[in-house]
Order: sequence, then C-alpha cells, then structure tokens
Amino acid sequence: MIVYEYYHFGDQQEISLYHIREFSHFAHLHRSYELLRLKSGKLMATVDGREFLMQPGDLILILPYEIHSYTNLGGAECQVNVFSPDYIQEFYKMTAKKALNHPVFRLEDQVFSSMEKHLFIDSSKPLYCKACLYYIAARLLEESGLSPRTAPSSDLLHQILIYIQDHYLEALTLQDLAVHLGYSRLYISRFINSHLSLSFTDLVNQHRINYGAHLLRTTDMPVSDIAFSCGYNSLRSFNRCFKDILHVTPREYRSQ
Repeated sequence: MIVYEYYHFGDQQEISLYHIREFSHFAHLHRSYELLRLKSGKLMATVDGREFLMQPGDLILILPYEIHSYTNLGGAECQVNVFSPDYIQEFYKMTAKKALNHPVFRLEDQVFSSMEKHLFIDSSKPLYCKACLYYIAARLLEESGLSPRTAPSSDLLHQILIYIQDHYLEALTLQDLAVHLGYSRLYISRFINSHLSLSFTDLVNQHRINYGAHLLRTTDMPVSDIAFSCGYNSLRSFNRCFKDILHVTPREYRSQ
C-alpha cells in the first residue's frame, strides 16, 4: 500500500518543518518536495526503488511524486522540510518528469550552519528560505544532474499522477484520463481508489485547492477569479471544495 499525502500545507504556509527521533516512514508520495537531513544514527532511504544508505550529515531531496520510504537502522534523528512546488516554481519547471541522478548530498559545515535556521527551524522569513532552497537546487543540478523519469508502462500510478498534475487546471474528467492511458474509466477509478484511498474527483480537487490556497496567500486576485483559475466553473463549487479540504472558507483563509 502506497499512501498519498496531501495535508502538509494547510496553515498559511508553503513549508512544513519536522524534527523526528527514531525516524522511519512507510512508502508514500506527495506533490511536494521533501528535504531531509540525518542528524544522527543511520537511515536507509528508498526512492522509486533505489536505495541510499545515509550517514549523519547527509541530506536527500525527494522530488514530487517519487515513491519513497525510510528505514531506521539505529538512532535515526532527522530534520525534514516539506515544501510546495509553488514555492520554488523555476526549479519545479526544471525537474518536472525528471529524477536526480544522486539525490543524497552534503553541505560544508559552515554553509549548513548558515542555512539550518531557515531550512529546518524557522520558516517565517520566506525570502531567506527560498534563497537557501534555491542554493541547494543549484548545487544538486550541478553535482547530481537530472535524467528523464521514464516510469515503466506498468507503473500506472505515476502516469496517473503526472497526467493530473499537468492538466488539473483544465476541465479534466475521468474519461479524459482513461482515454489517455488506454484503460476503461471504471478500471482507472478503481485503481485510484485502491492505491490511494481517494476518488478521482477528490484527487483533482486536492491539487486545485492547494493551488487556490497558494494564490490566496501570494496574490490580491478576487476569490471568484481564483476559483476559475483553479479549474472550477463556479465560485460555489470552489468554496465548497475549499472548506471540505482546508476546513475554512477561502475568505477566512486569506484573512488569517
């Protein structure tokens, strides 16, 4: 069972920070990036079937929709930064449908000490956070490089998520997805539900509402314009879905 996580960004933020001792995590994926640093102990990270043994001081960057898990090999204490692809959009455009050749890396002690606060402790200064993340992105692009992410034809889950990511702002239907993938609508519906415990509609709405929350935080666009920009054909539908997922109305969210 692979768990699809969508809940990191609900409270006026595009970064979620965690500090976890004896860390391990089952196989999961999400639309966000995940930056993890191993402070102490040993940890095995598995990313799309590739295993990486991490030592204290190592960092790893997980790209959107990569299936990943962590196995605690003893005393694993980790700092984790989960951040939205909307937060560093230029890097997201460069890494879409690609994989890092070597996602595990290290920073010099002096460099990391100057960044630790903004990466893993306090995200209240977004320009500093973005500067640190873009520095890491630049280092990884130079030191690791990217390869096309060619999921095997059997990897239907990745194909579904990538197609939804590319088209969720459009009038996307389950039939569109099924035709694109060459399966029946019923088969795709059951596949999504069995693998992610979500319906197709719920999955699309989560993408749209995440983007809507980003626009509410970062622009002065009227709520009605945001609703249509997110792929909804009525403000009422947007308001209903927004409250179902984030438990507040769009106007309440913006005023927080």
